[in-house]
Amino acid sequence: SNTYTDSLLSTDQSFKINNSKNANIKLSALNFALLGQYYFIQEGSVQPYLLLGGGLDFWKVKSTKSSQKFNFTDLGAKVGAGINFWINENISLDIQARGTFELSTISQSGDRTLYVSTDTIAIRHRPFNGYIEPSLGLSYFFGGKLDSDHDGVPDHWDQCPDTPLGALVDQYGCPLDSDNDGVYDGLDKSPDTPKGCVVDITGTPIDNDKDGVCDGLDKCPDTPAGVHVDVRGCPLDTDLDGVPDYKDKQADTPRGAIVDVDGVAIDSDSDGVADGIDRCADSPAGIAVDEFGCPKAKALTAKMILYIQYESGSFDPDDASKVTLDELVETMKAYPKLNIQVNGYTDNLGTESSNLKISQRRADAIRDYLVGKGVPSARITSTGYGKNPDFFIADNSTADGRARNKRIEIVPASQ
Repeated sequence: SNTYTDSLLSTDQSFKINNSKNANIKLSALNFALLGQYYFIQEGSVQPYLLLGGGLDFWKVKSTKSSQKFNFTDLGAKVGAGINFWINENISLDIQARGTFELSTISQSGDRTLYVSTDTIAIRHRPFNGYIEPSLGLSYFFGGKLDSDHDGVPDHWDQCPDTPLGALVDQYGCPLDSDNDGVYDGLDKSPDTPKGCVVDITGTPIDNDKDGVCDGLDKCPDTPAGVHVDVRGCPLDTDLDGVPDYKDKQADTPRGAIVDVDGVAIDSDSDGVADGIDRCADSPAGIAVDEFGCPKAKALTAKMILYIQYESGSFDPDDASKVTLDELVETMKAYPKLNIQVNGYTDNLGTESSNLKISQRRADAIRDYLVGKGVPSARITSTGYGKNPDFFIADNSTADGRARNKRIEIVPASQ
């Protein structure tokens, strides 16, 4: 850089343009500097910065009227600020203002009176101790690619410099993966893959059994083709019997029923109530049961007393008693371990031997009726007790008392 002293100016010449035609002295400089710059917004396209450093200034002072000259070298401190405007990846517009403050003279040669009027070139005797350098320029960056992975983020900002080509990145140059499937956005052909799905290299969910539920979420990954599945990828089991619908030969099995491999309810006692629901799993065949598989007939837990109105010369039970005996037949069938004792009794009228025979025949008639209805005879014992006073239950002096003493008692022996 060059400047001149204007001989027509007698006052301070700072910040004025000097005319070389009126100059006595030409001042030339060659400046070298080592600077450090701090950028406030390193990732921005507009980057304000500060600079600080030092340098060497090689000065040459030469008379325009003679051959006199003076050379000296200064050590200076440099400070400044600027703004960098990035135009593209390689070019930026740089606006800068830098000030240099001379600290000391390192070397000198020639006639210093061209520069100072004293015997020393000390800083305090100089015409100036520093200068300001405003600048406006374009910077072009050479060398390797500034965006090595071509993701749109320059290398000096890129925190993930090896991003695969085509992947979408954030402001730091790191790949985005919106659905967290391991395949970057921009390369992912299924960017909304459900979390947990196994995907191929294109980000497409893998569904090996083609049931509509991706591998990784599919709890039944080997479902046969065409089978309807639930949200877990498992075959539907509408009746929840453990056998999927496509294998189930009884699709409406009651809840809780035990089924075979075909989904058909097992009914071990063939009473119409499936095992698992049947509370009486050993019900005899052919008896009526309730919804729980237990006999509808009530168990015989206490003795049964029949007051039979016998026809003249007959020992058979009357119609009213037959209704009760028919119910007893059902009870005997329902409870195959039940054995009974049929006891016959009379009042105190007549002889002891005749009453004994009558009571026995009446007890035998009850047994025969039950056997005729299908009850095994081995389960029935019949005994006549006649007019044994030990078994009277009422006063024989009245008609009502005698009627109560003439009775049949059916007693459960075991069950």
